[in-house]
Amino acid sequence: MIRSYSVILPTFFVALVLAAFPMPRLIDYIRPEWVAMTMIFWLLVSPYKAGIFLAFAMGVLLDVLHGNLLGLNALALSLMAYLVLLLHSRMRLYNAIQQSFLVFVLIGLFLLVRFWAESVVIGQSKSALLWPSVGSALIWPLWYNLLAAVRQYFRT
Repeated sequence: MIRSYSVILPTFFVALVLAAFPMPRLIDYIRPEWVAMTMIFWLLVSPYKAGIFLAFAMGVLLDVLHGNLLGLNALALSLMAYLVLLLHSRMRLYNAIQQSFLVFVLIGLFLLVRFWAESVVIGQSKSALLWPSVGSALIWPLWYNLLAAVRQYFRT
């Protein structure tokens, strides 16, 4: 059990670093949601080790990292994790293109919940709402294969 978290948690650390890494303004609109994609991966391959509590904890860390309202990303990641847990047995059977489409929808719902909660509480809105879900869907096959190789290497 401890050994599996010694692989899962560093992958989330890498995802948090990629989420905080500065990018040019034009590319920043389609920045993939690295933490959400990592959460989707671990929920797909190991739903008993990664769950809604881990999603909530990573959401709080993401809130602290970005300086957002505390609990904003935690709520959105927890809801997304619940949906992935409902779909994981089906989603594991899909090929890379079909999984990318589902990642687009799941990340889109994650962003929509985050946007809704932010607009209700703070009253702000972002103009580029779904572009990060496009970037996430495009990079998903590469990210999935990279994390699968890490998982295979450490045999968790």
